Amino acid sequence: MTSVQPSKAPDTSTSSSQSTLQRTRANLAFLANPATAPGPASRRTRAFLRTTRYTLKFIFWRLVRYAKYAAIGSLTAFVAGTAIGSAVSGVGFILAPTGILGGATVGLLWGVGKIGWRGWRRFARKAKDGASDARRDEKDGAEDDAKVKELVEKGEEGGLRADPW
Repeated sequence: MTSVQPSKAPDTSTSSSQSTLQRTRANLAFLANPATAPGPASRRTRAFLRTTRYTLKFIFWRLVRYAKYAAIGSLTAFVAGTAIGSAVSGVGFILAPTGILGGATVGLLWGVGKIGWRGWRRFARKAKDGASDARRDEKDGAEDDAKVKELVEKGEEGGLRADPW
């Protein structure tokens, strides 16, 4: 009796696994750099890969930010523990005030100083140039107002409106 050997069917598992491997490689290439790699044919897969890419980028940069905070905090603690830290301990309140009232006070002083310094520089520049003439300032202001009014009437200035009265 002769035994009949079953005919071998083509092995589809290797071709499907090979195509799966190729799709996975293409998807990872798209995930790494969507500008250079061809996108997947499926819109759902493409959207998923883009969302994954943006999420991974966000998580990476958030971790970098936290690492930077940790490095700055450890450096600050190191300096504070040395002789320099004990000599300039009052500077810490200005750099990082405690409480809402301290933060508001330092912010107010910073704002007043910044605006005051800017105003002082402008005043000093005008005084140096001799341009602190009140009549000339009024004339320049009136010309600026006329230009704005003209632009508003023409409709070229979208952000400003003429007064209704």
